[in-house]
Amino acid sequence: MQRYKVFINEHSILFSSNLEKSTIVDNLLTLHNPNSESMKLVVEWLLVENVKTVVCFESQDLENLWSSFYYLFEIVEAAGGKVKNQHGEILFIYRLGKWDLPKGKIEVGEDRNSAAVREVEEECGISKLKITRALETTYHMYHMGERLILKPTYWFEMFCADESELIPQKEEAIEKAKWVNEADLSEQLNNTYASLKKIITN
Repeated sequence: MQRYKVFINEHSILFSSNLEKSTIVDNLLTLHNPNSESMKLVVEWLLVENVKTVVCFESQDLENLWSSFYYLFEIVEAAGGKVKNQHGEILFIYRLGKWDLPKGKIEVGEDRNSAAVREVEEECGISKLKITRALETTYHMYHMGERLILKPTYWFEMFCADESELIPQKEEAIEKAKWVNEADLSEQLNNTYASLKKIITN
């Protein structure tokens, strides 16, 4: 059973107690009961590897394995929204050459729900947002200088009743904010982050 998935660029690390046959893909590397040192080495390797690779960390004690991995790194928590309007359109932002969903860092003392709503409001210049349900959490990793960051992002589906013009937050390098029809997401799905595709389509 797979419970967790961490994205590193286009690569992914699966955490599983029993990898299903349907998960088998090209360039799959499986490590049974990896220790902290081997997990860190895998992460460092994936950060520089060019060939898309899937690594599976497998253990019968899945929660302990995940906890051991999680606390190896500096954690930066974020929250964001898959926002829909009354026309059934989804809100996207365009930043750093990729289509993305609005999200950002959770501030000290702020809860996940409030952070998600605030980030959408700030990045797209809208209001009248209502959270309708919690979505799954995504995890991705990156270097920030010499620091190795693991970022969990808590996602929420939201409804927006605000029909005013979108205002992209330029100071956050957001070039565009756009409503996209749910039936016409090919451009966005072809140029977004691997970690977001399931959030967008579910």
